[in-house]
Amino acid sequence: MSRVAERIISVGGGKGGVGKSLVSVNLAIALAQLGRRVALVDADLGAANLHTLLGIEKAGPTLQSFIDKDIESLDDARVDTQVPGLSLVRGASAVVGAANIGHAQKQRLLRHIPLLDADAVVVDVGAGTGFNQVDLFDIGDLKLLVMTPQLTSIQNAYAFVKSAIYRRLARLLKQHGFDGALDEEGPHHEVASLRAVLRDVLAASPKLEAEVRADLAGFRLRLFGNQVYDPREVGIFRAVGKMMTDFLSVAAPLVGFARASRLLHDSATQRRPYLLIAKHEESAEALRSAARALLEEPLGRPSPPLAPGTCEAAPRETAAA
Repeated sequence: MSRVAERIISVGGGKGGVGKSLVSVNLAIALAQLGRRVALVDADLGAANLHTLLGIEKAGPTLQSFIDKDIESLDDARVDTQVPGLSLVRGASAVVGAANIGHAQKQRLLRHIPLLDADAVVVDVGAGTGFNQVDLFDIGDLKLLVMTPQLTSIQNAYAFVKSAIYRRLARLLKQHGFDGALDEEGPHHEVASLRAVLRDVLAASPKLEAEVRADLAGFRLRLFGNQVYDPREVGIFRAVGKMMTDFLSVAAPLVGFARASRLLHDSATQRRPYLLIAKHEESAEALRSAARALLEEPLGRPSPPLAPGTCEAAPRETAAA
């Protein structure tokens, strides 16, 4: 099967309540307003709510219909939204066991997301660090991590990214005969950097080291801060990005942040997308600027070294200040 989608942006957060779904919806709207054909996929298995945020009530096929093989293509589950150019693949939140899809079902879903007929696909990934969540996050050409300045959000966001990277590299290491090299054992493993954990393995195989570097360069993680009350809190997001670079060997630049906004908060209960009712708020412009940055970013694969503090050039950061 040949890929159709030009760009896939996965949106994750590691923890519920950080505004990940609101960011996903408004990011997709901003991309559509830039003239792109956008498919928004509600991949929050078992807790789908994007249709509510978009004010969609029409019944019809959902992601669950695809998982159950009632339909053959994800395009068959797309419904138009009130935003020209934006369609939604709705999830199903009222189905028992929807969050517990099997391996074969997940692999089929991962194969079909890039086949969506769209210029850009935005995938809203569920909270948690399970294999389903991290694999859906990993499918993105660009991976947008949403977090708030709260400590619990930061801890869960870091754990989420670490799980995604370790799972990704574990498959690569296994292919080279180093199965179990990333097993988290020992009292110091939790605080050790990825470079330190893999030091002996990579020293034994320069070819593997080159492949690991290339794989990490292809992870392409970006951060978006949400629910910011004090602009000084933005420094927290930059510190988290540096920590991810130092300990996980991936660049994690901040592409923007949104201030806490009553209108943004109320848009969910009013079932009216934020960007359609707040055209001039600072947070609205921050979301639009983040969309532009993600759309304009090249998808090539630079290869930074596995060294603390090494980071590729960051895209333009947009602050809602």
